[in-house]
Amino acid sequence: MIWHSGEILPDDALRVSILDRTFEHGLGLFETFRTWDGRPTLLPRHMKRLACSARTLGLPLDPADLPDAGAVRALIDSDRSIPAGADAVLRVTLSGGLSPDGGGTLWMRAMPLPPPAPDSGCVLGPTHAARTDPLVEHKTLNYWPNRLAYDRARSQGCDESVAISPDGFVWEGSRTNLFVVADDQLLTPPCAGKALPGIMRVLVLERAGALGLDVREAPLGLFDPTFRPEEIFLTNSVRAILPVAAWGDARYPAPGPTTERLRRDVLHWLESLSH
Repeated sequence: MIWHSGEILPDDALRVSILDRTFEHGLGLFETFRTWDGRPTLLPRHMKRLACSARTLGLPLDPADLPDAGAVRALIDSDRSIPAGADAVLRVTLSGGLSPDGGGTLWMRAMPLPPPAPDSGCVLGPTHAARTDPLVEHKTLNYWPNRLAYDRARSQGCDESVAISPDGFVWEGSRTNLFVVADDQLLTPPCAGKALPGIMRVLVLERAGALGLDVREAPLGLFDPTFRPEEIFLTNSVRAILPVAAWGDARYPAPGPTTERLRRDVLHWLESLSH
């Protein structure tokens, strides 16, 4: 089932023209998030990012048309693929429309949560070239480079691929943001034109500050001899915090003490706001 214009419809009821600029040029945006204890706690942040990206990239969108928590609940309740009382993943998609003046098609679909991440921690696999185009800061439908990088990592038995710039700086995963703990500091690469400003990334920075951790946004040089992470973890809006156990020949505690402290705090924050 899908949500569209305030209605719950069968998947095959929605029609998008083959002339839509999504198919012609890959124009369009999307947001993926989940419910926590039945509530889409981070929905307002995701919809704000979608609206900001649409405005920046020139896609017509009336923020009043975006789904709210009631729409999320109605969609989940009507979707038989979601077990009763279970949390779900939601994806909101905005197509490019037929012209710069014509609005795109907006819809939302629900999916069951993916299986839990391995208790042993994630394995980072082959790296891929960091993107240098201005779209890197937006969740666009032109997502093929990210998908190729992720699929390549999975084909080699790994969980994620990391984007590396030509000068050896780590920026982000194909579908995650990256944090490291080193010398009693929590470090993450700055986004400014280099990586997607992930919603969970921002929340982790907020909660780390609330916990009194020493937090810094800083370039992470893979070939810098002083770059010696003690802990690594990934973030995204579906998985929250994912401890990393291995990257190449290096091994890390999964989770390390700082990662576990943050993970417990973030999950408590997400679930407490759901009540």
